[in-house]
Amino acid sequence: MRHVALLFLLALSACGENLAHTQPPMDHFFYPTGLALTPVASGNQALLVASANFDLHYDQQVGGTLLSVDPRLAAVGGSAGRSDQALVKFGPGAQMGSYAGPLALVNPGTCGGLGSGPAAFSASRYTGRLYRFPVGPDGSVAPCQDAPGAPCQLALDPGLDDPAALGVACRDDGRRRSLFVAYLRAPARDVYGANTAWLTEFDLDHLGDPLREPRTFALAPGPIGDMAFDRLTDRLYAVGRFAGLTAPINLVDLRPCAWQGPVDCPTPRVQTFDLYSALHGAELVGIALSNPQVGRPRRAYLSVRIYDEGYALATSARPGFDVGGAIMVVDLDEDLLGEPSARVRSVVPIGIGAGSVRVLPVRPGLADLVVVPSSGDGSIQIYDDEVGAVVRVISVDVKTGAPEAGHVPSALAVEDLGAEALVYIASFRDWTVSVLRVPLADPTLADLIRGPDGKPLRIGSPQP
Repeated sequence: MRHVALLFLLALSACGENLAHTQPPMDHFFYPTGLALTPVASGNQALLVASANFDLHYDQQVGGTLLSVDPRLAAVGGSAGRSDQALVKFGPGAQMGSYAGPLALVNPGTCGGLGSGPAAFSASRYTGRLYRFPVGPDGSVAPCQDAPGAPCQLALDPGLDDPAALGVACRDDGRRRSLFVAYLRAPARDVYGANTAWLTEFDLDHLGDPLREPRTFALAPGPIGDMAFDRLTDRLYAVGRFAGLTAPINLVDLRPCAWQGPVDCPTPRVQTFDLYSALHGAELVGIALSNPQVGRPRRAYLSVRIYDEGYALATSARPGFDVGGAIMVVDLDEDLLGEPSARVRSVVPIGIGAGSVRVLPVRPGLADLVVVPSSGDGSIQIYDDEVGAVVRVISVDVKTGAPEAGHVPSALAVEDLGAEALVYIASFRDWTVSVLRVPLADPTLADLIRGPDGKPLRIGSPQP
């Protein structure tokens, strides 16, 4: 169901105590909402996990956390499958505002030439601020601390509420290094009309510089649920959540700009394509772009929640329940003049509560593999664009009936191991991370990493 997590929060609030001034734990996850991977000097990866403090059990202002952990198996010194369920951490970790959202990692791989070094970003819906945390070469994350040219907290537009989705958009030639923040609500105040989509753009080269303040500009009906940047076309794609019977995908044409202040950078051109006619009742949730391959079309893969259109028409509101989920495959074409278009190629049914979407590493000569979790039934779908179908579903334990990847799977992170990929899956309700191994040549063999007893190995402890 669409609001499983919210119902769970209400149940906790009714019977639990709100420890408003208690510091959050730094030894386990709680309501994880963001995942990212960063390389460490040893050649392995560190897994960054943002916890949301969703029930406000801890301090509202600094109750969210960001921890960096070793995601490897316990047998080689990592966190996965430890008998004591403890985390093997890199650094002490950091605190931030409650209702932390997705993570954006800025490093040489995503934004080359950035002078301030690798950093992880997350926005807090409670404090309405953007947080920046330096990431060390050993993968460590330290407490929030301002530094020249690298402030810890950044103010967001006061006319907008609930910052969440983040998008990094850096040109390879260094002529723009930007971080975009989207909002889940646009209250009808000042110039901001209700149910409109807005983005705030930060210049990553000059964070905190009063002469290079961030700028906010409008897209179309929204609000924005997720974004993806295409380096090939220098274009940002943003999908809109419910704002009436529409399913908008916004194409934001960015332009090279060495920032000297907002007035010196032209406002990006925005074009909006409504995909609602291809699937009535569609609400776009997540987006990921195809791997660039010579001879293959450029595509976007959208995760979609489907609501009852008749109910929405009768109530003039988004129903609080879903009736289905889907992966929408969209061809991103251009005409002879370079004008873009977005055309739905196919709609593939999946479980209820479709969430974030990730494309797995490129398979030379083959189309993409796509992973989408469904929070309603706890399932994980692997879609193979080569055959145009879902080829593997991780669902429930046949003995217990519990979702094998945990209840309310949400955030994803992908590690490229060459012949296979590891997909890290955060369970919002169980406070753990599971690991899905996907053989790229044969995704039908994909399965969670398991122990000798056949049970999935977790990273992190269950709820106390």
